[in-house]
Amino acid sequence: MKRFGMATFCVALAGCAAIAPNQFVGPNGKVAYSMQCSGLGRTLDACYKKAGELCPVGYTTVDRSSSIMGIPVNGSVMVGARESLAIECK
Repeated sequence: MKRFGMATFCVALAGCAAIAPNQFVGPNGKVAYSMQCSGLGRTLDACYKKAGELCPVGYTTVDRSSSIMGIPVNGSVMVGARESLAIECK
């Protein structure tokens, strides 16, 4: 039981990280960013807020994806949603 508590703590702690956008060149040759929007303290709404901060003049959504992931923990599987967002600044 102690291992399960520690594993849960580590997963939760990793999810607390702030949204860290990765910059790339978008399809139209402009600055673009991809972001992971899931985990404790990270939501899709937080990603959209970050997109507004990164692109104050506006942005276009290049990609938005959602998937289900499973993390094996002590013989069980913890299931959660994984969301990401990619935007290109205008």
